[in-house]
Amino acid sequence: MPLKKIKEHLSNLQKNHWKNESRSLVLKSELEKFRRSFKQNFVTLMISSLGLLVALTWNNFWNAWVATLSTENTLMYKFYISISMTILAVVLTYLFSRMKGKD
Repeated sequence: MPLKKIKEHLSNLQKNHWKNESRSLVLKSELEKFRRSFKQNFVTLMISSLGLLVALTWNNFWNAWVATLSTENTLMYKFYISISMTILAVVLTYLFSRMKGKD
């Protein structure tokens, strides 16, 4: 009896069934990797888009706030405001990164 089963397995191997099974396993594995990667990238993209929405909202706030500070709308005034906002952003980024590193 065992010899008959061995012969059947050998005949199956000779008919290239093992290649089809191997390809099927590889495809299933690759499909699962794609699903995981897609889900992770989708979540990252959604979080990034929400961050952009928040940034645009803050942009509106800062524009309105700066407009209330001065009636001057000169190029130099806008340059000074841009420099000061950049410095503020760098300092806040530094503080937030230190806060994140303390977890």
